[in-house]
Amino acid sequence: MKNNLNRRKFLKSAIAGGAGIGLTTSVQGFNILSTYPVKDKYNVAIMGLNSRGGEHASGFARQEKANVAYICDVDERAIASGIDRVTKAGQKTKPKGIADFRQALDDKSVDVLTIAAPDHWHAPASILGMKAGKHIYVEKPGSHNPAEGELLMQAAVKYNKVVQMGNQRRSWPRVREAIQALHGGVIGPVYYA
Repeated sequence: MKNNLNRRKFLKSAIAGGAGIGLTTSVQGFNILSTYPVKDKYNVAIMGLNSRGGEHASGFARQEKANVAYICDVDERAIASGIDRVTKAGQKTKPKGIADFRQALDDKSVDVLTIAAPDHWHAPASILGMKAGKHIYVEKPGSHNPAEGELLMQAAVKYNKVVQMGNQRRSWPRVREAIQALHGGVIGPVYYA
């Protein structure tokens, strides 16, 4: 059976499907910690609160094995909002609000750094976090450019840390269909992405 789907038609379908789902889906929580069930609680520092970071704050605060220890942002209003979101999500202990995320990196009790700051901070903050011994959850894009992405991956190997990029859309049904079609050869061999 011949597949009549060409590259242009495939891309139009994938983009339209992905955009529609993106408008109706929200993240319910983050659970990168479940694969490392070594501790009773993991201390989390959240960097950047004015967009996705607010979801990080409430998402991690709802996780049974997580404790949001730090809310990090250069904007005092964002810090207050982040602390409020953690409290409203049910966490009993109040996180510490700080302007400089490096203070959280100095705290040996912090296990995870999440990054939802502007894109140009994604790779540098991730690398600094791993160097300080933290696992990383970073929003998309993982890096500002491809070279930073390679540095990010080298750091994950060097420091033996878990790095998860928030690319939730890959699990959406239409996107999974599109990826399956790519793997099936719908546009021919994919050499680089």
